[in-house]
Amino acid sequence: MEGSLPDQLPLVPKHLIDTPAEFHKVCDHLAAAGAFGFDTEFIGEFTYQPVLCLIQVATRDRVEIIDSMAIQDLAPLWKLVADSKILKICHAGEQDLAIAFAQSGLAPANVMDTQMLAGLIGMGYPLAYWKLAEEFAGISLAKAHTYSAWNRRPLTGPQFEYAVDDVKYLFPIYDRLDAELIRLNRRSWATAACDELTAAAAVELDAQKVYLKIKTAKSFTAENLAVLQALAAWREQVAFEHNLPARSLLADEILRDIAKNPPARPASLSKIKNFPPGELASYGPTILELIRHVRSSPPNTWPTPPEPSNDSPRYKLYADMLWSITQVLCLGQALSTAAVTSQAEIAQLAQALLDQQDLSRIDVVRGWRLESIGRHLLEFAANKINLVLSCHQQRLAIAAQPAPDTHPGPS
Repeated sequence: MEGSLPDQLPLVPKHLIDTPAEFHKVCDHLAAAGAFGFDTEFIGEFTYQPVLCLIQVATRDRVEIIDSMAIQDLAPLWKLVADSKILKICHAGEQDLAIAFAQSGLAPANVMDTQMLAGLIGMGYPLAYWKLAEEFAGISLAKAHTYSAWNRRPLTGPQFEYAVDDVKYLFPIYDRLDAELIRLNRRSWATAACDELTAAAAVELDAQKVYLKIKTAKSFTAENLAVLQALAAWREQVAFEHNLPARSLLADEILRDIAKNPPARPASLSKIKNFPPGELASYGPTILELIRHVRSSPPNTWPTPPEPSNDSPRYKLYADMLWSITQVLCLGQALSTAAVTSQAEIAQLAQALLDQQDLSRIDVVRGWRLESIGRHLLEFAANKINLVLSCHQQRLAIAAQPAPDTHPGPS
């Protein structure tokens, strides 16, 4: 699918859009076009919410770079991002969409993510934007300004060029990907997959669920999890009040160590590895009070620990087999496995099949994933089909044939 530059690329700007009048003209242009590329540049290392510095948009006619630090009211643009009648094209856009949702409260809609589209035609997932530009436009893009000081003005020439390039090639890339999806009869999969990514970006933070993002040991009890839940929710609130990244206050590892062996006295708290000594007086009393509150609360209010994973040789062999078949099914259809599922999810499926559990919460056997590989995976696991592999023009070809012996599933 090697490509070259299209006959006509969008016109590029010479300056930032930094006045309300110019901004409203840009929004009118985007609305009239009915489709636009979308990207942002932000700084997220020092504040609770990322600082939005630039917004790049592109139609087939032109690129515009909006100085979001100069425009006080960005609502007209956020309404377009949320308009289901207008197509938005982005690349790895979940963070960009999350910013739009955080700033407006409006859920983005009708978004196609070229990173996901590339995965659904087997180009790899996740794949960098510059690789798609190289593949479809035959150009090499600068990568040096990904972590740039986007809040400084004026922008340097290379910064400005980088910002333009981030959206300049979105339409040519999208057009090539979309044509291939249509050829493969996968556009419905792409729409469903991108809708999932878009929905995930528009979820209100629940402080009581933040602890779920912290990796815990298998030995964690319900009480350990309850302490971790309380600590993570408290850290989130403090971070919000001080406009700081939550993990800059206390790292996940510190919260996990406190929850694993909840201390009852300040002296014990000070022995927690990497606990900042200077914060003991500030945070110590509150942390100890949180622990006392958890321990005095009814155990039926504590989180339920996950079921212990099955480490038996039979289970591991079965999970490995299903994972291998999953990879084969994806490879044989030119699908990037990581765009469809994960090894952890297939292990979950293996456990559910062995224990004859409900499969309704496992994504790989629902919706577009069921259609793409899930149905064949279940039929293979149930010994309803055999998969015949062959090499055709240096590519894996798969044929599903009815199995002569149709006795059910794992034995």
